[in-house]
Amino acid sequence: MNAPSKTKTQTFNLLSIGHRGVGKTVFLVGSYAEQKSNSVVRKSPTWFECQDTQVQHNLNTLLEYISQTGQYPPATMKITNFTFAVKTQNILGEQELCKFRWWDIPGEICNNDNANFQKMVMESHGGCVFIDTHTLYNNSAYSQTLQNVIKQVEAISSLAYQSGLTYIFAIVLTKCDLLTESPQKLLKIEENIRPLMARLDANKIQYRRFYSTIPIIKNGKMSVLQAKGASAPLLWLASELSHIHYRGQPQSLASGIDNILNNTAQPSARSQGVNREHSSSKDWKQLGLWGAIGFGLLVSVLGLLFGLGVLRLPGGPLTVAEQIQDYQETLDKNPNDPEALLLLSKLYSELTEFDKAVPLMEKLVDQQPENTTFLSDLAFLYAVSGNKAKEEEVYDKILKLEPKSILALTSKAKLRSESGDNEAAKTLFVRAEEAAPTKELKQEIRRMAGEAQAPSNP
Repeated sequence: MNAPSKTKTQTFNLLSIGHRGVGKTVFLVGSYAEQKSNSVVRKSPTWFECQDTQVQHNLNTLLEYISQTGQYPPATMKITNFTFAVKTQNILGEQELCKFRWWDIPGEICNNDNANFQKMVMESHGGCVFIDTHTLYNNSAYSQTLQNVIKQVEAISSLAYQSGLTYIFAIVLTKCDLLTESPQKLLKIEENIRPLMARLDANKIQYRRFYSTIPIIKNGKMSVLQAKGASAPLLWLASELSHIHYRGQPQSLASGIDNILNNTAQPSARSQGVNREHSSSKDWKQLGLWGAIGFGLLVSVLGLLFGLGVLRLPGGPLTVAEQIQDYQETLDKNPNDPEALLLLSKLYSELTEFDKAVPLMEKLVDQQPENTTFLSDLAFLYAVSGNKAKEEEVYDKILKLEPKSILALTSKAKLRSESGDNEAAKTLFVRAEEAAPTKELKQEIRRMAGEAQAPSNP
């Protein structure tokens, strides 16, 4: 018989941050599938399970979709809540450790100007930050879209610290199964994410990094998710938050702000119990930044609210919404203003609102058809939007201007290979290898060609 709980089970709200298509829904479904498959024989003393029949139905429907189609489920179109119970097995028997509520959020609302996103941020206790390693590896421009995510993480963490709360993040690197195991690829991924991790470390943000591999495999006539370790980020978050809030009720960011405005908040001690990867060992007391609470602290908190896009002082830096309005007003007066087109397109890209960025960059390319930088930006926008036909058209334009463009040659080669035109892909890879200036780059292109034309590659 299970031992009765002496305290009320705590429920933690977990925020998910990441652009559309990064893999948030697949991550949740994969985590659920893994826990479901492990329910007969427990492989870990801590696990989570779904106790809501409607939520179970929704998740099983997604698994059935994968089984029947062999495809990942479509991107989330609306905010959906999923609640799970985290359980543990110890000498007292099976006990409920806590509950967590997961918000599956459409990627396009994950920005600080969205009222729904602001509300979820303020009600949250921790979160998952998603980074698409496949796109990061294949598109160097993708790192630019991550800057807005890191700014959100910095603002949230700093606000939590000043509120006297401990807020932690699981950094989930998605789609790692699309990158075959290779030291070279792992090195490149590490190189690309190090600046992002350094930003987190510099701000003393408490986090742990996880690699997510959730491939779809054939099992007879059916398809299943092969999720191994997929649920580790959620179990880690739930366990750490339970330790942090063991002596009291969990506090959201909103409750922390109330403490600040009442001048009762004490800056967080940055609990040493949190297992942070790449964490700094400096003691926060040495910084001496938070000696005064009163007016100075209130000003700091208001500054963070400005950073979240909630408030802005007259004459202060423009919020994202105001920047968009400013550029749009310029374009209303002069639809062909190149600076406004470029800056607004890049701003929408940072917000991962690629559908709005595309027509602006298209107009800019029409004005300057020989600008290969603009053409490359447009190809990237088509790529992340899933418009492969137009993406390839842009590579053709680049190659007319720069026949030895390695980026255009290899990118077009991959598209040709994906469409089954292996002969054209092979020719393009050969041209790219011939144009490569170094031996190392030539080897990398040969490896890319081998992977693109491998039997398992669609």
